Amino acid sequence: MRIFTAVRHSINPGYFYGGLWSSNFYPALQKLGYEIVESQVDLLPSSRFMQIPGNFTTQEKEVRSQITQKILDEVRQAHQQKPIDLFLSYFYNSHFDPAGFEQIHQLGIPTINFYCNSIYQFELVSQIAAKVNFSWHTEKNARESYLEVGANPVWVQMGADPGVYHPVAGVNSQTKACFVGQRYADRDRLLAKLITNKIPVDVYGSGWNGSIPSANSSSQFPKQSTTVYLGRQLQQPGSIRSYTQAAWSFVKNEGVIAGLKRTIRQLNYRHQSRQLDSILATAACGFADSLSETFAKYAVILNFSNVLADGRPGSKLIPHVRLRDFEAPMCRTCYLTGYTDEITEFYELGKEIDTYSFPEELVDKTKFYLDYPTEAEKLREAGHQRALLDHTWKRRFEQLFSKINF
Repeated sequence: MRIFTAVRHSINPGYFYGGLWSSNFYPALQKLGYEIVESQVDLLPSSRFMQIPGNFTTQEKEVRSQITQKILDEVRQAHQQKPIDLFLSYFYNSHFDPAGFEQIHQLGIPTINFYCNSIYQFELVSQIAAKVNFSWHTEKNARESYLEVGANPVWVQMGADPGVYHPVAGVNSQTKACFVGQRYADRDRLLAKLITNKIPVDVYGSGWNGSIPSANSSSQFPKQSTTVYLGRQLQQPGSIRSYTQAAWSFVKNEGVIAGLKRTIRQLNYRHQSRQLDSILATAACGFADSLSETFAKYAVILNFSNVLADGRPGSKLIPHVRLRDFEAPMCRTCYLTGYTDEITEFYELGKEIDTYSFPEELVDKTKFYLDYPTEAEKLREAGHQRALLDHTWKRRFEQLFSKINF
């Protein structure tokens, strides 16, 4: 059976999401015996404005239209050569004209769109979700958002490839904790809490030496040579213009008083973040080349589950199951992450992985697993076995295809 895929947001794997989801999906699909027909259309031009939910400029619509037509031409050509049995995409509203799905459906090809930011950025995929046959979402509580726009939601969580994420032998583990990821939401507050409580911890990723990445940062895209792209004024994150635009948006959407209060919360958040720079810099270690090898060097691997409700500092924090919740146990780690109700459906807490609900509990549990290596080892082995059994991408696709009767 043949699956047509369009899941790479750039044809260049060095750019944002250029190879992330293809490297996760393809090995599992191939193990299941499916033939992959990959789109060769570069989504990068439309990925540059994928943080825009709608109301696209004339130029943006034209770029999306051109990309849509190229993909439809690819699908027709591939289908004529040998029937395509499923169309699998990872589209935001910016990537593909939702009306294009009707043309794929007329060929008798079922369509499914993957999306993993449904809790706090659903509006960025809502138009696509309403037209595709199946909307694959990874957050259990996102179902209602999909139903409200007339979509057909299918909940299947993320997973990890044991061929990529695995134990690494012969590495001496330090009696330290480790976090890998960019500075975002309340991660800096939680890490600062560990550091000020004398918990030994190293941190890898962007933003830990003073720069705070934007929630919708496009830093992994090629740099723009202009301040205008496809008829839209570009804003530099952290600039006066960006703050002014955000303040106006808050006032317009929430009213004058609530909007001004929201703006003040964002400014206070940024100010408080800057005050943590010197503390966090003491733990910053640059970038991790390999997650498996990096994780093998540490006794405890940490993760932080909160996302910002509207993607902007100062908004409500929402706990969220992350990709790391499956990658880290697959590497055979003593894994400690933020508590969510959903995580209890995938692990036995305290036996396979452990969680915390507030900063003091994070400090106490990190210290406990550093001080009691036997208990940490129990978590490593049990978590690894559970991940191998239930949380591979191969297993996820089996669940997905069962739910859609494919």
